[in-house]
Amino acid sequence: MSEYQRYEFMTIDKPLTKVQLDAVAGLSSHIEVSATHAIVEYNWGDFKYDPIKVLREYFDGFLYWANWGSPRFALRFPHGALPGDLIENYDYDEFVTFTQHPDYDILDIHFAEMEPPDEWTEYELGSLIPIRDELMDGDLRALYIAWLACQPMFEDYDDEDEEGDEEYDETAGVPPVPPALGKPTAAQLALVELLRVPEEVFVAAAQYSEAAKSKAKDDFVAWVELLPVDRRKDYLVRLALNEPGLSRMLAKELRELGGSKTQAAPSTGERVTYAKLLAESGAVKARMERERREQEQQARLHRLQDVRDHQEDYWQQVEQAAARGTGPGYDEAARLLSELREVADHFKDLPEFQARFRTWVRSHLRRPALLKRLQQRKFPLPEA
Repeated sequence: MSEYQRYEFMTIDKPLTKVQLDAVAGLSSHIEVSATHAIVEYNWGDFKYDPIKVLREYFDGFLYWANWGSPRFALRFPHGALPGDLIENYDYDEFVTFTQHPDYDILDIHFAEMEPPDEWTEYELGSLIPIRDELMDGDLRALYIAWLACQPMFEDYDDEDEEGDEEYDETAGVPPVPPALGKPTAAQLALVELLRVPEEVFVAAAQYSEAAKSKAKDDFVAWVELLPVDRRKDYLVRLALNEPGLSRMLAKELRELGGSKTQAAPSTGERVTYAKLLAESGAVKARMERERREQEQQARLHRLQDVRDHQEDYWQQVEQAAARGTGPGYDEAARLLSELREVADHFKDLPEFQARFRTWVRSHLRRPALLKRLQQRKFPLPEA
């Protein structure tokens, strides 16, 4: 496949109307659309419309990826659901933007210069869309992940202005590591994969992350009494009109009246430069590889013990597979015998296994296809 592009859109707050559905269906002859979802795929050509304008007009989430890379992930929020200074503490350059409009606000994460992974990888908007709710709940881990993804793009930037400046603060523009980064959500891990943040860098950053703080319980029953009567009526009318994001806006206003806050308090986490994380990532990667090997070894030992504890069942499966008289059956029999041999070798029971194998194989010497498979796995065969 020389070229592949995928544009995916999704609604969360409310489905498309019939008029909207017809309008979206007319955007491309390559589109598949439902009341909540739209996908456009191209093996040649391009989408003729600005996907961010389509997002703002009809949807709540958008994901683009191509076989040459260039991932783009964008979210639409009811205006005011997120603070206007949402990304001011992050050095994103032009890779991440947050644009406010009278009706909706758009968070746009776009990496046109990013190359694809070495292996073909498909991405789904459904795995990323929970980030929208997370951000509206004040969880900023996704923004930090995007910041990590941006930093390699800055490697060739000129630092001459910083030389000789004794007052230069290397953590300027570096956001604090958010709480609970060591326990990311599934959506945040999907973002790590999409933006190709090296696992060892992410783990290095998570080492500086504080534990998540428990939130105070909301007392909406008491707080609603603080809401002026005209505001209550206004919310009821807007509720009847099915205004998107209304419940979050109401919760935000009630929390403010009750002395609480909708958005998370500014993080007090440590500000760690990307250079420091990169320097530490080598040791982190070595530790992760060591832990993986240990886990693989433990899994192998557990499997070997399980086979040993159920040897008779395995021998019975060997006989049943061989008796089928088919290629797949012979493959299965040879595989199971290899496992039994590996177990015998590990537990120093090879003589017993070899004796039982010689007895078993004599009853199958008229199955040349089976014998060939056994020879390929270096099983010694008696003469016919």
